[in-house]
Amino acid sequence: MTAVCVLMYLSFQMQAQFVRGIGLFVGVTSSRHRYINTSGADSSFANKFPSPSHKSAEYVSWSVGILGEFLKYDHIRWQTEIEYCNKGAVEHPFLSPFTNDRGPATVNHFAYIQWNNYAKIFFNEGYRGTPYWMIGGRIEYNLTRAISIYPSVVGALPKISVSPDVAIGYEFVTYSKFKPFVELHYNPDLINKHMGNITFNNRTWELRIGVIYRPEKKLDKCNAPRFHGSGY
Repeated sequence: MTAVCVLMYLSFQMQAQFVRGIGLFVGVTSSRHRYINTSGADSSFANKFPSPSHKSAEYVSWSVGILGEFLKYDHIRWQTEIEYCNKGAVEHPFLSPFTNDRGPATVNHFAYIQWNNYAKIFFNEGYRGTPYWMIGGRIEYNLTRAISIYPSVVGALPKISVSPDVAIGYEFVTYSKFKPFVELHYNPDLINKHMGNITFNNRTWELRIGVIYRPEKKLDKCNAPRFHGSGY
């Protein structure tokens, strides 16, 4: 009986120390594309190549994901996520490479399924919660794309890519096992894409709100000492 209790205790302790929490989140994303074009003016650039060099307007969309937080340490954890994330850009295309006239807004949209991994570093807990920061990366698979402008450049984006990610976050104190949090992520492309004389990249900001469930540590209830009072 004692051996069984010891095994149960060790199993519960390992689980409690390694699995620190599971959760989910929703987010708002804001992304844009940047083009550097070293080519000279050419009428064939209109609605095909982004001439001249420019940054697109922000494309605002959404994201959603689930997460797991691991490692026994108090101030550093490993967080892994599966996320659905929308990225893209809003373009006001040049009607002519020889003038500054622009056409109406048009959107290039990309939907990704991502596997994200971070080192999550906590600061000391305050009265209302705990601040933290995250550094890691995302492996991204492009599920769908809708390219309405500059297809010769934007269409060359690969189906699978890797991008770095850094974030700041804050987890709020509650009296339950469910802890709400908020995070702000900065997610730029790791490597610029090249198409002829054009260099192209993406940058995404992501603001998340979510909740993480933190299970209580399991205690040994087999041979735990019991206090019976001073007169026992």
